[in-house]
Amino acid sequence: MSDGALWSVVYSETGRAGLATATIEERAAVLGFEKLLAQTPYGRGELYPDRVGGLYTALLAVEERPAWTSVLYRIDEDRREVLIVAIVSGP
Repeated sequence: MSDGALWSVVYSETGRAGLATATIEERAAVLGFEKLLAQTPYGRGELYPDRVGGLYTALLAVEERPAWTSVLYRIDEDRREVLIVAIVSGP
């Protein structure tokens, strides 16, 4: 599924809004995760059971504080593109 070429990583409007409102630490974690997705999008998260299908979720570590940040994304094989749909954080 990956031939060594980098995948494009793009953000939906909701994904961009999540990145814009993220803390500095959360933004750094998401941007680091974006680089990993560009290399190999499969195996970075878990398939999330949604109605449409094909949605993945990944839980990111943000420094060492008791909080969570999840990235929801879809993989488009034909375009070799990963769409970051949403970034969700909690306490």
